[in-house]
Amino acid sequence: MSTEYQWLTPEAKQKKKRRKQTIMYGALILLSVLLSAIVTIAANQM
Repeated sequence: MSTEYQWLTPEAKQKKKRRKQTIMYGALILLSVLLSAIVTIAANQM
């Protein structure tokens, strides 16, 4: 197990946090679009 620790500046931490948040919002939008497509297809099959 590696014990090295990468020290990040406050700016780098903020940038990393912002990037993670953007990815999460993008994934949430994509998931909701896919879910609504599945529901629409299922509703049209009935």
